[in-house]
Parts: sequence; structure tokens; C-alpha cells
Amino acid sequence: MSDPKFESYIKQLYERLTVRKIDYFTLLGLQRTATHKEIETNYRKYAQYFSPQQVADLTDPELKKMGEFVIDKINRAHKILTNYDKKAEYEKRGFREYSSELDTPEEEPEELAKTIYKKAKSLHASQQYQLGVKALEEAVRLDPKIASYYLLLGICQSQIPHLKIEAEKNLRKVSEMETWNAEPYVALGMLFYSEKLFKKAEPYFRKALDLENNHALAKKKLAEIAVPEETVVDKVKGVLKKALPSIFDRK
Repeated sequence: MSDPKFESYIKQLYERLTVRKIDYFTLLGLQRTATHKEIETNYRKYAQYFSPQQVADLTDPELKKMGEFVIDKINRAHKILTNYDKKAEYEKRGFREYSSELDTPEEEPEELAKTIYKKAKSLHASQQYQLGVKALEEAVRLDPKIASYYLLLGICQSQIPHLKIEAEKNLRKVSEMETWNAEPYVALGMLFYSEKLFKKAEPYFRKALDLENNHALAKKKLAEIAVPEETVVDKVKGVLKKALPSIFDRK
């Protein structure tokens, strides 16, 4: 059985590597002035803790991939920081990842944002909303022109109580960026629906159906909360009958 603490640590390191883009010194818990001996000591400590066998024993396939990624980065950090020439080149590039063997160019911000967005979709699917928010905030920072990043960000935020105001802002932004898109209106409807604010939710579901008349979720939720017109009339009649019984009792 996996150790929950170990799983949590993998998620944290994975998020710091992919979203915050921490450098190799930070990854190994080192100052940038660390000596060769300090690098070796910390590497051995991390390599022992994040052993391939321990990662292989993880039952969650997504977590296992994260663990393999972390191990790869720990080994890469050791390789770069213990080689004088590679370390010097790494530092000269502003502590950015460098591969002398592959001479891999730094990803363009737009491409990196796409990669992060794909990861965020997996995080959302596995209900890891906090990590999803962090990833999507980085995607938005790298490429603020893409509406789908704001949409998924708002959807993830809507699952976290203290971020619901931010969720509403981001979903409204999507509706302004893509006026033809029903999804931000459905998401706004669901945001208010989850708070049992049905009167506020209803117009958004109706707007979504105006844009996409067969939207299944909007139809379903609107049917749940919309009061049929005849029911309203009957209720009014019922109130009046109690107040003025003699009028309704006349033959």
C-alpha cells in the first residue's frame, strides 16, 4: 500500500517542477552557492527517498507518471550540477534547463502553455482542483489570449469555496472573449446552481440554450429549476382564494 505522505510529496514536487518551473538547486533543496559535496549529499538523500521501486509500487497510473517525471528530474539535476561545464552553462542561461546532448531549445510560452493545459485537464478529470488552478494560472500567464484556459480555470475554481468569486470573473471573461460559446454560460449557471441560487442560475442556462439549443446539461438543469407558467398561475390563484374565498366560491 502506498504511503500517503510520499504520494503528497510527489504531487508537490511535480507541481513545483511543471508549474512554478523551479531550478535544479531548488529541486534538491540547495542554495545556488552549494558546494560539490553538498550537491552529492542532497542528491543521494533525494534519490533514496524517490526510489524507482517505491514509484513502481504506486497504484495510481497518473501518480506513477508524476513520480517517474520527478525521478528523471532529480537525476538530471545531479548530472548537470556535478559537471563543471554543464553547470556553468546552466547558470549562464539563467538557471534554465539545458541539455548539451540534445541541445533542446527552450519551449515557446504558447507551446508550454498548451502542455500545461493538457496536464490541467488531467488534474481536473481526477478532481485535483487545487493543482489544476495553479497549472491553469500559469497557462493563462504564458498565453492570456486563449479562452479555453480561462474556462477550465473558472470551472476548477468553482469547485473551491473561497475561489468562487474568482471563478465567476474568469467565466464572465470567457463569455466576453467567445460570445458564441455556450459553455461559459453553463459553467456560470452551475456555479450559482451549486450554491442553490436557482434564480441567478436560470438566466445563464437559458442563454446557453439560446446559443446551443440542444445543450444537454443546460436543458437538464433548467428543467429542474424552472417553474412552469401554469404552476405560477395556480399558486397565485391559491393565495387569492384563501384571501378572498367568497369570490371563488360563487357559482
